[in-house]
Amino acid sequence: MKQPWFAVRQDFRGHRSVTLKLASFLLPLALWCAVSYVPFIWHPMVKVTAPGDSPYMRPGNLVEREVFADENQKLRADGKAPAEGGRANPIFLPAPHEVVRSVYTAFTTPPRRINEPWLHESLIHSIKVISSGFSLAVLFGVPLGILAGTFAFFSRLIEPFVDFPRQSSGH
Repeated sequence: MKQPWFAVRQDFRGHRSVTLKLASFLLPLALWCAVSYVPFIWHPMVKVTAPGDSPYMRPGNLVEREVFADENQKLRADGKAPAEGGRANPIFLPAPHEVVRSVYTAFTTPPRRINEPWLHESLIHSIKVISSGFSLAVLFGVPLGILAGTFAFFSRLIEPFVDFPRQSSGH
């Protein structure tokens, strides 16, 4: 009997498990690509390629579509050359190829200042700091947790100190 896709509290095996794992990665990537490359889905801005006779537009500027259309309407009414451009995503959602290019550039471009670290050096430093913090938390937290869970004495001694920051942060 074939296992249903929507079964309560049943795990998937075999090709269905692999299919779902692949889909969990590929579907968001496909959505990102669709939003980035298909103009009629979501491109609320215009990237100026030629400013025409506009006094403030520059090539490469991102302008809202309405502002772009209004400016071109004013330019045409005055008998001037309209600006040219194509629909574009705003800066906070760059296309996948732009992200890949930026990551490559970040790893291959030397730092601007002499004493600044390269990106990979900064990442290694961050990983070391995070690992050190995690190691200290494990080194002290696990034994204290075992003591507090086992003995009422340690529980009463440790919990107020640990609970205070948790309660004061609003959680």
